Amino acid sequence: MPTRSQCFIGNSFLTALDLTSGPVWSPLEQLAASVWQRPELPQFHPGEFMYMAAVRGQRPRVVIHLYKHIDTCRYLNLDEAGHAYAYRPRFGDPRTLDDGGRYRRYRSIVDALDRVDFEAFEGDDPLYRSFPPEEWAQALEVGSDDVAAIEVRDAAGVQKSTRRNH
Repeated sequence: MPTRSQCFIGNSFLTALDLTSGPVWSPLEQLAASVWQRPELPQFHPGEFMYMAAVRGQRPRVVIHLYKHIDTCRYLNLDEAGHAYAYRPRFGDPRTLDDGGRYRRYRSIVDALDRVDFEAFEGDDPLYRSFPPEEWAQALEVGSDDVAAIEVRDAAGVQKSTRRNH
C-alpha cells in the first residue's frame, strides 16, 4: 500500500463552497458502473451515499461533488470527469463563510475507494451495512429523463427509501 503522500498528484488547492446548485449524482453513478465491471475493486451502490455539497476550485477550475457514505461516514469527492479528491486542511488558510476547504487529487480511484473504508463491512465484527449488496438488484430506476428516482425495496417489496436526482 502506498504511503499517504504517494496517494496524491499535484498540489492542494483552495475551494469555495457552492450551496446554490442541487445534487449531482452522475459522477458517483458513473464510478459505480465502472467499479461493477472490476470485481477486484470494492463494490458499492450510489444509494449508499448522501450528496452533501459541491465546492469550486479556481486553480484548477474544477467542481468537486462531496458524497458521504451513510454507514462509514467517509467522503468520496468526485469531479465531473470522475477524478477523486481528498480534503486536505492546512493551518493558516483563510477562512470565510464560503470557504470550501483545500483539496488534492488522488493518484488513482483505488486510493480514494480505500479511504471510504468498505473493508469495515467484512471480517469477524463487520460494520452494519444499511444498504447491503443483496438488495442492490431490487433498486429500480423509475421516472423520466429529467427526474429519476431510485426506489429501494426490502425482500417483501416494501419501499424503504427513495432518492430523487435532477
